[in-house]
Parts: sequence; C-alpha cells; structure tokens
Amino acid sequence: MEFQNPFRKRDGSPPPDKEKTFRRIRRYAAIIAGVIVVVILAFNSLYTVNNGEQAVITRWGKYQTTVTTSGLQFKLPFADKASIVNVDQVRRMEFGASLQSDGTYTDIVAESLMLTQEENLVNADWVIQYRISNSYDWLFNVENPEATLHSVTQSAYRRITAAHPLDDILTNRKDDMQREIMSELQDICDKYEMGIEITAVQLQDAAPPEEVRDAFLDVTRAIEDKNARINQARTYANEKLPIARGEAAAAVNEAEAYKEQRINEATGGVARYKAIEEEYLNQPDIMLTRLYLEMIREVMPQIANVYFVDPSSGNLLEVLQLAPSVQSTPREAPVVQTTPPVQTSPSSDSQNTGGAAQ
Repeated sequence: MEFQNPFRKRDGSPPPDKEKTFRRIRRYAAIIAGVIVVVILAFNSLYTVNNGEQAVITRWGKYQTTVTTSGLQFKLPFADKASIVNVDQVRRMEFGASLQSDGTYTDIVAESLMLTQEENLVNADWVIQYRISNSYDWLFNVENPEATLHSVTQSAYRRITAAHPLDDILTNRKDDMQREIMSELQDICDKYEMGIEITAVQLQDAAPPEEVRDAFLDVTRAIEDKNARINQARTYANEKLPIARGEAAAAVNEAEAYKEQRINEATGGVARYKAIEEEYLNQPDIMLTRLYLEMIREVMPQIANVYFVDPSSGNLLEVLQLAPSVQSTPREAPVVQTTPPVQTSPSSDSQNTGGAAQ
C-alpha cells in the first residue's frame, strides 16, 4: 500500500513550505489572543454608573473611593473592584406576611404575633420602607445589613407594642406607634452605622387572634360608638353654649342699662329737688304757689267733678262737671279749700299739695 503525503496537492504539485504555514498560524493566533486580552482588559477596567447609583471602589480588597458621578468610569483591571449601590431606590421590608408569586399573601405568625402592655395577644403586620444613605457603611460596617435590619426592626416594633395597650393598636393610636417605631429604628441604624435612612413605617393590619376575634371586635365597636356619642354631645354643646352665652350677655347688658337708667333718674331727681329747694329758700311764697298749681295740673285731668267747701256752712257745692260723659263711677272728687295755702317748709310740700285733693 502506497503512503499518501497529506501536504501534496491533488494535482501532483509539491506541498507548501511548512515553516511559512506555521508562522502564519502563529501570527493569527497572536492576533486573536491580543484581541481576547484587550476585550478582557476592557471588560475589567470599564464600568457604568447610572443616575441614582454610587460605585464603591476597592483595590485588592481595600477601600479606595466612592464614585458618585454617573456615566462610563475606569478602574484598574483585576486590581480594582467596583460595587454598584443604588442610593435612590426606596426598598421595602414586610413583617407578618409574605407576598407570593401569584400575588397573594401568606401569614407568618412567628413575626406577627406579639404581646401588648396588658399581656394580650395581637397579630400585627408591619411594613418598613428605607433607602441606602451611605454606600460605604452599607457595604462594610455591618455583615449582611438586610438580615440585621430585619432583626432590629422586629425588636423595635415588639418593644413599642409591648408599651401600648391593645386599644391603641386596634383604634386611634396607630400613627403615634408608627412614629415611635420609626424614631427608634432610625436611632438603632445610626448607632450601628448601617448607612440606612428609614423613610416610612406602616401598620398594615392589626387584629386579635382568631380564637377571641369576635369578642374584641365587639369591644372595638362599643368604643367607636362611645366616641361617636361623645362627639355628638360635643357638637350639641358647641351649638347651644354660644346661644346661652349670648342670652346671658344680653340679660347682663339689659340689667346694666336699667341700672344706669335708674341711677340717671335718681341723679336727675336729686338735682331737680335741690334746684327747687334753692328757689324755695329764696322766694318761698312764689315756689309754694307754683308747686300747688303744678299739683292741681296733674290731678285735675284724673277726676270727673270738682267740689268747693263753704267754710261758713260746711256744705259741699258742685261747681264744675269736668267729665259729664263718663259712664263709670267717678273717682272721689278732691275738696278744694277756699282759703289760700299756708306757707310751709320744703320737707312738707308733698303734704300741703296733697291736702287739696283727698
């Protein structure tokens, strides 16, 4: 059997030079290897920082710098490592319930069941929201920061729940408890230098255990009814109290006005009496006659007939019929003396003037 040279061409021409072939192969291999090296170096030296991200650079495991500028960045290949951290993303952590792939929640009793201040059991589902405020602290200060945050959050909300009665959790103190948990949780994160900012703490659901839920719901409804009645009573009081206050103020003002009126009348009467007294002391005869006439002017319109007494015989003589058309029984007519009035002192004016009409 004849040996066939694999380098000989089929047309019988001599084979190509082996040395040239090997040199060509080596050249192609070097080019390919160079391209691969360049690609590997480029892949390990270039990286991208997007908006809202930071890159923490370590060289041989030691921290170097934090890159906050977005865009294409360079690092030493193989020596430097860039850890990209999203510092704008608001992250979420749930307690007491777990979201399944089909969109439903599964209760985690070990996380939700806790004791209240009066040692009642309650199931409470909590949610916290947070963001990374310091990428260096997040990566290097605490090992597994998410697990640590999960543990300290459970500790915080269990302690706050144990400091409040059950009514606070089920009714109107939820907001206060959320603020207390948020403040305590942020203090713990700052103490551990975890590089975390707590943005929100929410009490999703709170209910007593299933065995006693109906009884607690009855109590809750009774408390809500009580608060509704109290608010209704306060509303009624707010409607009636201003009216009562207004009426009281009006009565006080009316009494004050009447008091001022009586004081003014009394003051005027005193002033008038003093003026009359002064005139009487100066001209007693004239003032006595004047007072007598004023009395007559006031009394005469109120009587029907006028009688005069004859001093000699003592008989009554009707002289004037002032109101003949009056059908009712007339008042007793005053007795008018024919003698002139006797001069008296001012203190007896009322007696003298009254003696003319009896």
